[in-house]
Formats: sequence, structure tokens, C-alpha cells
Amino acid sequence: MILLNFFSDTGKVSFTIYLFFIGITIIGLFIAFYYIKNSIISDEKLDKMIDLFKYSIVSTAIATVTLVIADLFKEREYDKNEMLAFNDYIPYIVDTTGTIDKKIYLCRFFSAVTPEGDLRNGWQNYTNFLENEKVKIEQLVQKTNQKSQELNYKSTPPTNDEIQHLEDSEVQRQKIIADLNITDTNNYLVILGADTSTELAKPEVDWASKFSSSATIYKKGNWYRTVIPVNTSFGDAKDLAEKIKFESKGKKAAYVVSSKTWCNNTEFSAVENCIICK
Repeated sequence: MILLNFFSDTGKVSFTIYLFFIGITIIGLFIAFYYIKNSIISDEKLDKMIDLFKYSIVSTAIATVTLVIADLFKEREYDKNEMLAFNDYIPYIVDTTGTIDKKIYLCRFFSAVTPEGDLRNGWQNYTNFLENEKVKIEQLVQKTNQKSQELNYKSTPPTNDEIQHLEDSEVQRQKIIADLNITDTNNYLVILGADTSTELAKPEVDWASKFSSSATIYKKGNWYRTVIPVNTSFGDAKDLAEKIKFESKGKKAAYVVSSKTWCNNTEFSAVENCIICK
């Protein structure tokens, strides 16, 4: 494998051949000096031998250098075409409509088909980076799910610190998504209130309706929550939560969660007249 990598580098091959011919020339000079000093052969024969040596070296060197230069141009042409292909696929890497999995699959493909060298190493390094970021996203989702489950089965409403903890995890996830420039396929829920029945939650929903007509009641665990779905972006949901807190003069603790994280599977209950998070 090492030998194969060596011969795939035209620069190294050219330099080695250059050193080889320099070595032969130096050896030839020592031999000629030895023959002249010791008068082993006549000057006429020595001249003919030197001429033959020069002819052989020059002929071989010219042929070798010609082949090396031809290969070098071919290699540069290949590298140029490779970079052009790379540029063609750059939009797919930075595409905001692409998911992280889509980007990882594309990088893995180029890591496999790109020849050994800096370009392949770049693909491999970026693939590893994306895979690590994907793990971070999955860990944040798992952490949020676990904390959400704990809060939903408490006998008391969540504290402000607990609410902030949930939102902080989502903020971290959003930062990774923004840095990677990937599509966030989630919808968001602005949550306010935690009541023990739909009757107690109804006034909260009526108040929230002035911000959105889609305000409704979700039952999750032991609590009936007033929820406003936001189908645009996390930023819009965050702005709505801040507006609710401002309008209520800080009396209401509104926070944002991902619908997939907080309540991915729902079912409407006609008996309780609310949406059940399953």
C-alpha cells in the first residue's frame, strides 16, 4: 500500500528519478577519474566510453522526463476535473433544504470514490464532523424527552428553572442546525399553563386565543397544557413566547418545545375535548 501511494504521487516519482540520475552521474565521474588516474584504459577508449555513457544517460533521461511530464499534466488535468466535480456538489453540501443525513451520505460517497490525498482527507474529516454533530443532536433530543417525561408526571407544575432547562436544550439544538445550515423539519409548540383539568385550562386557552386562533389544550401526563402550535420556525415560536410573557407582565411562563420531541404522537379525545399526547 505504501509503495502504491508513492507511485501515485508524480512529484515524488520525478524527484526520485532525478536523484537516481544524479547518483549515476556521480558514480560515472568517480569511475572515469579512477580509470584516468590508474591509466587502466587508453584515452581514446575512455573518450568513447564516456560518449557512450553520456548518450545512454541523456537518451534515458529524456525519455523518462518526457513520460513523467506527460503523467504530471495528466494528473493535473485529473485534479482539475476532480475540483470541478467538487464544485458542482458544493451546493448540495451547503443546501439549506438538505437534512444532516443527506449531507453525511454525500460526504461518505466522495470519501469512498476520491483518490488518496488532501481532497479525500477533507471529505473524511467533514464526514466525521457531521456524524459527531448528529450524535449531539440526538443526545439533546433524548435529554429533552427524558426531562419532559419527568415534568409531566410530577404532582406540581414545572418551575421556571425546569422550563428554562427544556428551552435551553432546544436552543442548543437550533444552534447546531443553524451552524450546519440544514433543514429543520420540526414544528414547534408554545406552551403556557399547567392545569389539572380541561375546565381549569379553558380560561387560559381563551386568553391565548388573542395571540393565535389555533390555541388548544394538550393533555400530557398529569397535566392539561395550553398550547399554541407554530408551523413556521423556532424563531417565530420564540418570538411568540416572549410576546406572551410581555403581555402577561411576566405572570405567564411561556416556553418553546419541538413537537417531535415533546409530543410526536397525538390523538383527539372527544370525551375530554382535548388533544392527548400518547
